[in-house]
Formats: sequence, structure tokens, C-alpha cells
Amino acid sequence: MPETRTDDGGAIAWVRIVADRGGGGVRAGMLQTSVDGVPHGFGFVRADLKSTGDQDAVPPALTAALLRSIIRKPRLLIAVAEEGLAATFDGLDDGLPFCCIHLHSLFHASAATERNAELILRQLLWINEPPPPESAAATLLAELACRDNPFEPLDRTTRGLMVAFGDPRVRALTTVPGLETVITLQPRDGSARRPADGESSPADDTGAFGSAEGVEPDLAERLWRELSSQRVMARTRPSDRQLEWSGELMPFQKDGVQALIGMDRLLLSDDMGLGKTVQAIVALRILRAKGEIGSSLVVAPASVLDQWRRELVRWAPELSAIIVRGAAQDREWQWRASADVTLASYDVLRADASNLPKHRAFRGAWHVVVLDEAQRIKNRNDTSEAAKNIPRVRSWALTGTPIENHEEELASILEFVDHDEGEPRKRYWPGPALIRRHSELQLRRKKTDVLNDLPPKLETKLKIPLNRDQQESYDKAEREGIIYLQSLGTEVGVGHVLELITRLKQICNADPRSRSSSKLDDIEERLWTLSAQGHKALVFSQYKSDASGVGAAARHLRAFNPLILTGDVPPDRRSALINRFKDSQTHKIMIISLRAGGLGLNLQQASYVFHLDRWWNPAVERQAEDRAHRMGQTVKVNVVKYTCENTIEERIDRILEAKQTLFDKLIDDVSLDLTTRMSLEELLGLFELR
Repeated sequence: MPETRTDDGGAIAWVRIVADRGGGGVRAGMLQTSVDGVPHGFGFVRADLKSTGDQDAVPPALTAALLRSIIRKPRLLIAVAEEGLAATFDGLDDGLPFCCIHLHSLFHASAATERNAELILRQLLWINEPPPPESAAATLLAELACRDNPFEPLDRTTRGLMVAFGDPRVRALTTVPGLETVITLQPRDGSARRPADGESSPADDTGAFGSAEGVEPDLAERLWRELSSQRVMARTRPSDRQLEWSGELMPFQKDGVQALIGMDRLLLSDDMGLGKTVQAIVALRILRAKGEIGSSLVVAPASVLDQWRRELVRWAPELSAIIVRGAAQDREWQWRASADVTLASYDVLRADASNLPKHRAFRGAWHVVVLDEAQRIKNRNDTSEAAKNIPRVRSWALTGTPIENHEEELASILEFVDHDEGEPRKRYWPGPALIRRHSELQLRRKKTDVLNDLPPKLETKLKIPLNRDQQESYDKAEREGIIYLQSLGTEVGVGHVLELITRLKQICNADPRSRSSSKLDDIEERLWTLSAQGHKALVFSQYKSDASGVGAAARHLRAFNPLILTGDVPPDRRSALINRFKDSQTHKIMIISLRAGGLGLNLQQASYVFHLDRWWNPAVERQAEDRAHRMGQTVKVNVVKYTCENTIEERIDRILEAKQTLFDKLIDDVSLDLTTRMSLEELLGLFELR
């Protein structure tokens, strides 16, 4: 005969283990309810970990002792998998059906219906054997899974712990090391009425809990109210159709959002300027509104974190966000902050990787991890390892250039994207398997395909001669440099040649003695005409120096009231600087170091882009140009790239073109980095020293 459920009100026990915010302790709470969610008992206790000698983990034996001290023989015990209770089961009751649910599954379960109840049950992790189908525990679970937000009492248990330990008298009672202070609140009878959804318990029901020793009635009343208040999120969360949006997405962006929502792993490699950030934010908001995700982590270059936060305010105003930055001690509490979206730079992620699990508000997996400018993990290094080791359910990578130099970079990025929670990490190598998997996980749209109204980008490669002072300095430096390379004989290396190339390229920008520059003279002459016509311009250089880079350009073009953006500009000043360029008519140009300003800027107010010098990698140059050539641009963008005649620049440009043409036949929008791809023989060939 099937075992029928009794009227035992405390049939289900919900257990949470929470680390003390101040460190050095652990709090455990157990709420017993009926299957309808009516509370029938609550126990809580704190243990001091200092006495165990282990400040980073809760010993299983200690956790078992905590639970034994508050458990009251329920028919079913439910806990959170990430809180490590599985290891303590042996110390409890072998006959007790005990299951855990993962944190990310809680958000899927919050929208449970009879249609997907079976899916919810399959997500449970049984510590011992699942109960027989005819058992009371199985009956309870089947009934529970069909309810709205079935695991909501776990949230109430956590809230009960917060209320309890927010009371100074409770904190005073629990300072005694060990398990000497266990507090339980139990109903005097089983007549407690279940409040309606969202309703606080009536005042005459507060007496259903007796006051435990050392706990004043006012705390018991507050606990009763908190533990009786059921928050049925599945009924109150808006759907994506009910959400209000600050603007209209373009059709291809809607397709991108749909892909992100529907896939737990995706490489979104849209062309630069097509709004990958906005697509990711809209997808996060919809998933959060549906209750399918909770915590999200966005890792991005430090220079674009503030832009992410601004876009979150615009496109997902109800989502809380925090940027993790500053000193190490500040980052600790920032990681622990309860936010819908946590934002961190790649440098911060790498620095905090080893301590991240204990800094987290809970030690489970992130529901979504987004890597913006994901080419930052193209190399297998500490940063790449830190990103790939983040516990996560969904893995999204955003980059317009998933390959810059070679297939190994794509392999590294796909190792992050193609992630199965709880499974061993995949390892990819160049070859057919990589390309096949790439085609299955990548969504890519080009501007020329989806932005019919975007004005064209016109590129001009301008070759100009050095002026007299520059030519003299250049000839002298090249002559002496070649003599030095020859003197090294077989000891000559790539670094020696690159050092000479850098010196010669800087002279092509400006003469180190007279400060004269044929390039800057040409830019100045063009700007007089352009500024009179109302145009604004961006000037990029890979160098920051006052002699030959951003500083030299700012001095030479000071008549146009330039604004300067380099890596030295603090993040909090960066936004104000960009807004001044956009809003003020007095600033006609912005001079930018290529690495600092080649990412994350929206500068459609500029219609001209000047490259004072050429970067090794054309993809980086295109990223810089697309600060202006992107959605919202209303006029054609003119790009001018300078090369000085009869110099090292002209010789490098010929090799870049040949390499680019060859590579374009294999992979779209991918270019080579000569610093890693050119052989020593090729570099020496630039000086006819093969």
C-alpha cells in the first residue's frame, strides 16, 4: 500500500549554511514547513571556526553537529548543493531522505509549473538513494514541484538567519565558541494560519511561536513575520514583453538577444560597433526578469567598465551593479556585495582569482559570466586561466576579433565558451574539430550586411616624405642601427631588430631634435579646413611620448584645443573627457593612444580619423577607427593612414598587405601581428641583412 502523507506540519526541513560576514564563524538555520509552506519551526545556531583552526572552510563534522542540534525529524530534508552539506550527511540520519538543489536551479524552479515539474525533480541531487515512488517523501516532492516557486522556503530560511543575527542579543549569546548556544522557535500548536501571498502574519498569530531562552518576544514576532511571508517571484516577475525599454533594438540585435537567451554558451563576434554590449545587457535583463538567472559577472577591460554601468542604467535600470576595483581590502567587500551584475577588469580577476571563492557572497557558480573584448584571453596565461576557472552556468564571449594572429587564439577563447558546468574543461587545438565547433558556437554579423543606412568608411593611405630635419635624424639612426646589428653577429635577436624599428618609426612621427614633423604638418593643414566646416577628428598614435607620440601631437595641434586620452587618465575622468569632446564645439580633436582608446568608446561626433603611425596589427587599427564608424554615425568617416616614403614604415606596410591578403582568404576580419608572426629572417630582411 502506498504510504500516505500525514498532517505533520513540519514535514519538510529547509537548511541553509551561511558564513559570517565578519569571518571566523558559520551560521546554520533550519526552517520546517508543511508542503504548503506554512512554517512550523525554526532553529538557528552559530559556531566559531577559530576553535577549529580552519578559517576558510566549514569542517564536515562541525556542520553535522550544527544540523543535529537543530533538526527535528522531518520527512524530507532539502539544502543547497553549493553549501557543502552533502559531506555531512553521514553524521545525520541514514534513514532521512536528503536532497540538494544547485543555486542556479533555484531560479529555474521559481517558475515551476506542472509542465516542467518533472524537470525540476530531475535537477535534485540525492545524497542517498532517492525515496521510493510510493513513499511520503516522494509524494511531498511531487506536490512541491507543482507549486509556484517550490524552493522559496530556502530563501525564507536565509532571511530568518539575517533577522536573527541582526539582533544584538543573539550576537551576544552566540559569541561562546562551539555549539553551546542553540536557539529554536517552535509553534505551541499546529493551528498557525497560512497568510495569503505577500501578506504579513496578523498580530494575533505572532504568539504561535514561544520565546526561546534568551530571545525576547519582539525578535520572535519579527522572525514569525519574516518566516511566514512567502514571496512568489514567479508571479511577480515581469516577462520580457512587460519590460519597458529605453530604445528600439535593430532586428539583428533582437536576433542576437534571442541567441544569448537560448544558448548557455555563445561567442558573439559581431563586427565592431554593432552593439554587443547592449545585446548582452538586454539578454541579462530578460533572463533575470523570467527568473532564469540570478548573479551575473561581467569581465571587461578596465577602460570600459564605466560604460557597461551606464548602459546597464539605461537598458536594465532595475538591475543592481557594482564595479570591483580599488585596493585589495576594498575589493573583498565588493565581491561579497549582493548585486545582480558584478563588473570587474581582467587585471582584477587575475589578481583575485585564488581568493575569489571565499570573497563571494555565496560560494556557488555564477549564473552568467560575460567576457567583453574576449580576445584578452586569446593567450593561455594567468588571465586566461582565471577566466576559464570561474564556476559558471552560462558562458558568453563578446569580441569582434576572435582571432588576431593564429588559430590557437580562437582555441583559447572557445575553451571558455564551450563550458559544461561540473564537467572537465575542454581543450581545443587548431584543426577541423576547432573550426567545426567554432561554427556551432559563433554568431557573427558584419556592418556591411546589417546596417544599410550606415555611411561608408573611406580609407586613404597617404605617403609623404620626411622633412629635412627628420631625414637627417632618420638616416643617422638607421645607419648606426644597422652597424650595431651587424656587430652582434649570431647573437642578434628579434628584440634587437624591434628596438631599431621602434626608434625609426618614432623619428617618422617627429624629429627628436627639432620636433618638426611632416605628418603633423599635414594633419594641421587639413584640420584648418575641416574644423571650419564643422568636422571633428580623432588622432591615434601607438606612442604616448612628448617627443614622438600623443604628447608631440597635442603640442603641434594645440590651436585646435585638443583633448588627450591615454592610459594615464583615471577611469573616473575618462567619461567626463569623452562628454566634453561630444558636447563642446571648442574641442575639435581628441588625441588618443591606440591601446587606451581603441576599445569601448562611442565617438560618432568625429568624422575624420588620422593614424599618425601604423600598428603591427591592422585589426587593432580597425577597432580604433570604429570608435567613429558605428551605429549613430550620420556622415561618412574618412580614415587617413600615414606612411613616410623610403622608410621602414613603407617596407613594413608592404609586408602587412601581403600577409593580410593571404589571411583574409582563410578567416574573415582577422589579421596578423608581426611581432609574433614574422620570423627573424623576415625582420632582418627589412634592413637587407638576411
